[in-house]
Amino acid sequence: LWVPPFRAVNQDCRLLLDTAGGGGAGPGGGTRVAVTYPGDRLGELAGVSMTSYAGRGAELRFAELTRALAGCRVARNSLAGSGTAFRVSRLRLDDTGAEVQARRLRGRLDGYPYEMHVVFALTGNTLLSLVHTGVAGVDAGRTGQLTRSLIGGAAS
Repeated sequence: LWVPPFRAVNQDCRLLLDTAGGGGAGPGGGTRVAVTYPGDRLGELAGVSMTSYAGRGAELRFAELTRALAGCRVARNSLAGSGTAFRVSRLRLDDTGAEVQARRLRGRLDGYPYEMHVVFALTGNTLLSLVHTGVAGVDAGRTGQLTRSLIGGAAS
């Protein structure tokens, strides 16, 4: 299970990172699966979680995360002077075939260069969360491939 490497000061950023880490399913969240895979590059990890909801729960949770994404522009650690701060920008993922929100967090983690891609996708009654991280630049193409694969698996 991927765990956020820091606790963000901003509540919106904290909600995003906690959800990407498989925590905080929100109201109506039922069955949840979470797993982390090591990548081929230095410090590369991919964390995935899937949560099934009853009724409109997944849609409502996706809307909540979409609002939080708009409110998270800079993600910082709560400890002053820790050398942890990330600029948040849009991450474009083509041809996903589902409702997808994606962001790139690029900056420093305890002073070291670090990048995270955070993706949320809504497919039916399932909310998918993907975080793709690395010490050096993270390949957006690989993040897109992982996202499309997850969406395809959740839809079947």
